[in-house]
Amino acid sequence: MSPVPAPDLSVLHVFAGGRRWSFSPLQTVVVGRDPGCEVHLDDDRVSREHLHIRHDAEGWWVTDPGSRNGTWAQGAGRVVDTPTRLDGTALHLRIGALDGPELVLTTAAPGPPPPRGVIVLGRAGTCDVVVDDPLASRRHCAVELGPQVLLHDLSSFNGTFLNGRRISGTEPLSPGDLVGVGSSTLTWDGHRLVPAPGRRPTFSARHLEVTTPKGRHLLDDVSLTVPAGTLVGVIGPSGAGKSTLLGALTGLRPATRGRVTWNGRDLYADYAQLRFLVGLVPQEDILHRQLTVRRALQFAARLRLPPDTTDAERDARIDEVLREVDLSAQVDQRIDSLSGGQRKRTSIALELLTAPQLLFLDEPTSGLDPGLDRQVMDRLRTLADAGRVVLVVTHSVLALDACDRVLVLATGGRVAFYGPPEEVLPFFGASSYPAAFAALEDQTWVGRYARSPARDAYVGRTGVVDTPVPATDAPPPPRPAPLRQLRTLMRRNLAVVTADRLLIALLVGMPLVLAAMAHAFPGEGGLSLRASENAFEAQLRLIVLVVGGALMGMALSVRELVGERAIYRREHAVGLSPAAYLLSKILVMGGLVACQAVVFALLALLGVRAPDEALVLGSARIEIAAAVAAVAVTMTIVGLAVSATARSADQTMPALVAVVMAQLVLCGGLFAVSGRAGLEQFAWLLPARFGYAATSSTVGLQPFPPHVDALFAHTSEQWLTDIGLIAVQAVAYAALAAWALSRSVARSSWR
Repeated sequence: MSPVPAPDLSVLHVFAGGRRWSFSPLQTVVVGRDPGCEVHLDDDRVSREHLHIRHDAEGWWVTDPGSRNGTWAQGAGRVVDTPTRLDGTALHLRIGALDGPELVLTTAAPGPPPPRGVIVLGRAGTCDVVVDDPLASRRHCAVELGPQVLLHDLSSFNGTFLNGRRISGTEPLSPGDLVGVGSSTLTWDGHRLVPAPGRRPTFSARHLEVTTPKGRHLLDDVSLTVPAGTLVGVIGPSGAGKSTLLGALTGLRPATRGRVTWNGRDLYADYAQLRFLVGLVPQEDILHRQLTVRRALQFAARLRLPPDTTDAERDARIDEVLREVDLSAQVDQRIDSLSGGQRKRTSIALELLTAPQLLFLDEPTSGLDPGLDRQVMDRLRTLADAGRVVLVVTHSVLALDACDRVLVLATGGRVAFYGPPEEVLPFFGASSYPAAFAALEDQTWVGRYARSPARDAYVGRTGVVDTPVPATDAPPPPRPAPLRQLRTLMRRNLAVVTADRLLIALLVGMPLVLAAMAHAFPGEGGLSLRASENAFEAQLRLIVLVVGGALMGMALSVRELVGERAIYRREHAVGLSPAAYLLSKILVMGGLVACQAVVFALLALLGVRAPDEALVLGSARIEIAAAVAAVAVTMTIVGLAVSATARSADQTMPALVAVVMAQLVLCGGLFAVSGRAGLEQFAWLLPARFGYAATSSTVGLQPFPPHVDALFAHTSEQWLTDIGLIAVQAVAYAALAAWALSRSVARSSWR
């Protein structure tokens, strides 16, 4: 007589949307949209009662009782009526569509305590679970097995994520939990970490709306479905919201309403982890044109890849992405010597360094001739064929046949068509794209598309369930290893400077020219009051020195941040520390300007009588050079603050003239400033005011007797006070520059 098998008494674990449920064998579980369901899924593709999960003597069984949109098991087929038994391994289901909410079902049978041990995950071949991901650290995280399973982050560069949330230290791990390592996600099934099932992932947007505070719609109910391996072109007239859509789809500027998902996971809710999957190529170049292709990508790799990536690994990754974009032959060319199409492919290569699965491009063919336009689109076709979702916003319609899908946006950010390129013109009854765009003036096309078979075939029907508004903006990415970033940024800044011949000429030539101008003054007394009949000569020489230093400082930096804004915005989005970025500019440019100012001051004083005595540094010439350098460095920071505030480089030149003129007029050398209410207080904001005071203190100059300016007192204490006040100004202007820099990358400018 054969033994009767023991009844199954396993516990059911259900994971969905970052939540976990556990059920005993005595419970019947209903999954659906109804709030009364044991597992509630708030998604318009989910039926009110979508799945029934019951237990009997053989185990747990899953049944779809006839849902509206069906249930998909690992992309293999639809579960309808026929019960599916859970066999002890994790069952991954898609509810309502291939890109619908993911449900992970696991069972845990009572038994002996789990084995003890540690499972290490990482990029190194010696790890227990090797994660082939350039964003993973060599030893990234570990799972400690025992009575309670624990997940540890091993001080990884990009962090370890549990159900989309970055962990710090140790967290308990339960069956069905998702563990994020770089751009990879694994599932803990109660015994081991397993990769996601081998199905074709899907990118989806549902009911996206972007509304300004004044109620104007920039996007209005945009929905699309994009399986991996698909190239999508987004076209439409100016003002149709194409760039706004790009911000909403990438999560950089989230929609005010709607949901964006990748493989069923909410991009906005899990942005901290899923941002690693997104590559974005803006319309502007995001690389320094003065560098070679290899050099520019090396700096980018140092900033984006984990610090335990070796030079050989970085170079191998660079060679790999250059092969993907067909730029291997141009690796040692300067970027400014490349054609427009090659420069755009270099920007694409930069994004591919981190192996993103979602690649978005804004006007990559802008300004290119038709031949280069076609080359870029053909390369994007190849990138999509490698298994990525590639979405390109474009004004050009010459190469849309390379796309799998075309999204046509009408004015007001509404979808007028979404489907294959060969169906676009027939849908509008037009013979050309200009004619189709003209047809979009008729707003009824939006409604016609909503009722068309194309809407059902390529997006799928969506219900009337209200999609939630994101509670807040996604948190900014963590800023790992700011000191390491600072070193890399300083090296990059120096490389850009040394590669810029015009800038080198400016750095060398400006001190020489200004020093020659300073020697044009007549007189034999120089800066010695004992040798001069009056103080006028010393007064003018100090004005030239101080205002010359101010001019050099601001001229070097006033275009710096606005000129790199596109680069900075992209790097900020992937983890660049704003403090490291700004400090690198201050240290490199301030150091260069300080050298300029010292050379200028010493050359300007060469052959000129020195002040009668030094106060602090033992040499009056060195004291004056130090004061001029302090003004120049502080004005460099002022220039960075102006540059961070400016909307375009054209606005910086008027600001340069106005600020330098203010230094000249209110430094205290042309007329007495102290004692004049309002004017004196305003002069406190100007570095030249205290710089001129420090040099006058060294010389012992009071240029407007009998009026006495306390800042000019010929004492060591006053000289140190004047220099200290310049340092306070430098710190204040650095804080202003940091604030302006943060404003320049605000993620939700329309809110």
